[in-house]
Amino acid sequence: MKNLVFVAVLGMAALLFSCNSGGKYVIEGTDESLENGQWMFLMEGAGEYGVLDSARIENSAFRIETDDCGCGLGLLYMGTSSTANDLWQMSDVIFIEPGKVTAVYDADYEMFIAHGTPLNDLFVRLASGDMGEYEDKADIVRGNLNLLGLTVMETMMVDSSKPEMEALMALFPESLKEHPLYLEIKETLDAAKADVGMPYWDIEGVDAQGNAIRLSDVVERDGVRYVLLDMWASWCLPCREEIPHLVSQYARFKERGFEIYGMSFDANRESWRNAVENFGMSWTNVVTECPDGPRSSTVWAEYGMIGVPWNYLIDASTGDIVAKNLHGDELVAKLESLFGMD
Repeated sequence: MKNLVFVAVLGMAALLFSCNSGGKYVIEGTDESLENGQWMFLMEGAGEYGVLDSARIENSAFRIETDDCGCGLGLLYMGTSSTANDLWQMSDVIFIEPGKVTAVYDADYEMFIAHGTPLNDLFVRLASGDMGEYEDKADIVRGNLNLLGLTVMETMMVDSSKPEMEALMALFPESLKEHPLYLEIKETLDAAKADVGMPYWDIEGVDAQGNAIRLSDVVERDGVRYVLLDMWASWCLPCREEIPHLVSQYARFKERGFEIYGMSFDANRESWRNAVENFGMSWTNVVTECPDGPRSSTVWAEYGMIGVPWNYLIDASTGDIVAKNLHGDELVAKLESLFGMD
């Protein structure tokens, strides 16, 4: 998902009151990517993710009209039925408010983006990089302690630390602290044992030979200065795209004290072993137990993950995490600043 930025000018109470007071809203869209005869489902954007309403797709178009705003956030899914296995996500988040929302397909993003009502238009403007009066995402949250502020909080989990997130969460009014999105974010933060500015949390995985190897075995190895804890999976396309960069930087800085502890969330061990071999991942590679998918691994919760790829940079001299989710050029720049350039 793109690193989008959100802003709010209406409070949660105003948003929900307008919907619950009989204010209808319309969501409509048209594009050749829509399959005639299938259904477009408007789903809750947080909590139980149930169906709010639906419409049959005809002439590559759909129109949903209802007054059920649910939790105030929605997502569009296309499918033959509302069964999870039959659905395909078609939109980014939609702020539900009275009026007509036009869903416009973004070919680069491969998603429908909502336009036409105040909050959705602000979403689009800020997603384009126009921050207006705000300095950063944290500033947006502080100025908008409402549902849209919570939406910003969710995006911040990728690059903000647990202490930073908890400080912002404490600012929200009591009326919002039972909202499903607030509870989801809080649950993730409460379970996290490590983050930027905190000591790393020791974890263990099994290598291709069946040997148990702990993160501390790498962090405490003689001569190691910095360790990248890299969480990934062979089925994850962004992970696979990132691996050649890791191979390059590992070769460049290994002799200067750079190490990688790669932890895979692959259920298929053969796919994992093949990826490690084919990509030439010569650093320590282990796999964790995840019997019911990646989120069933204890590591997922302990490191506050919401997806893969995910990584942390650890200072081996102190055991503290100094950076989070550095990829591509950002990782290169950080390593160059720590080790110096060739």
